[in-house]
Amino acid sequence: MALLTRRRVALLAASGAFLGSLRFGEHRLARQPSQDGPYADPTAELLARCWKGLDPTRVLDVHTHLVGLGTGGSGCEVSERARSKTNPGEYLKFSIYLEAAGITDDSRADQQYVERLVQLMSAQQPHGRLLLMAFDRAYDDAGQVLPGATEFFTPNDWALGVAKAHPEHFAVCGSVHPYRPDALTELERVVAAGAVAIKWLPNAMNIDPSSPRCDAFYDALVRLKVPLICHAGEEKAVHAEERQRLGNPLHLRRPLSRGVTVVMAHCASLGQNPDLDATSQPWVDNFDLFWRMFQEPQWNGLLYGETAAMALVNRLGRPMQTLLEHPELHHRLVNGSDYPLPAINVLMQTRAMVEKGFITEAERTALNELDRHDPLLFDFAVKRTLAWKGQRFADEVFMPQRAFPRLG
Repeated sequence: MALLTRRRVALLAASGAFLGSLRFGEHRLARQPSQDGPYADPTAELLARCWKGLDPTRVLDVHTHLVGLGTGGSGCEVSERARSKTNPGEYLKFSIYLEAAGITDDSRADQQYVERLVQLMSAQQPHGRLLLMAFDRAYDDAGQVLPGATEFFTPNDWALGVAKAHPEHFAVCGSVHPYRPDALTELERVVAAGAVAIKWLPNAMNIDPSSPRCDAFYDALVRLKVPLICHAGEEKAVHAEERQRLGNPLHLRRPLSRGVTVVMAHCASLGQNPDLDATSQPWVDNFDLFWRMFQEPQWNGLLYGETAAMALVNRLGRPMQTLLEHPELHHRLVNGSDYPLPAINVLMQTRAMVEKGFITEAERTALNELDRHDPLLFDFAVKRTLAWKGQRFADEVFMPQRAFPRLG
């Protein structure tokens, strides 16, 4: 036992040394790009092609995380488990996120995060807007907060305040857990304050979208004309292993059946879940469950797929191919970046995009230059450039007003 303890201490010490050095930029797992001059001609030409056919005033990245440590009175929280060096894996992930977001001073982390987003968007000419996501706490089935199960918390008021200060750059996606005793009151409040959508991550928040207890919330969403952006599939970004089945795409038939507009994040492109439509309930790829629902005619006009993170190396493949080769369904897709993930080197690999046949080597060179300037612009350009069998995503994927009727 003593030997095991010594080994564990040694491992933690080594991990701590590595993770500490990560915060000082010695390991380029993530990056803080800088706008260091004009683009080369091929890059400028690719960027011009990306904007062709788009109205910048209607372009929206529908999946931009707004996270923080609670500095400056933001009210944001990140769990102690994620921030503690006694959990090397979680702390590594946390440190990479901080570096990707350009945070160098923990004492004003929340302000730096916003400043970085404003800087990136201000430098883009032209530019669209980002949909900033609040993120509610996890609640138990009795409607009580589960503080130990809440990985991070971003208050609605913080997101609303940031967007109000920078309306040319941001819109707001609120987040309200449906089990909260005040769920309907809070939903009404955040929508009245300007939220154009609501975000759920069932695996992390402990929400069963197929439960009748959500029906009153669904009815309110319909009445308010507010879409539900709901994660589906496996969730890697938070500690949610015991609740992965809550991410089964088939659970979202219930809000759809009540008339809710549902945006299924990532098109459920990771992991497997039981096929609830089959008697034996075999485990099936979550993307295949999404794709089955996406083709069910009764959900046309209600169910949308979302491209956030689908160009990351751990997702790139058949799901992206399938979406690209069905242009007749592109009017039901919306684009998101999942920022700050595009700023993490190991996740965004243009070489893999070339090897899988989605971009050319010349496009890769131009995209890599954009990446050195701006991870948000890079992600947008990647999605505009990806092609399969001659098909690219249609313009309306990037102008999602059809799914977001409250957008100004």
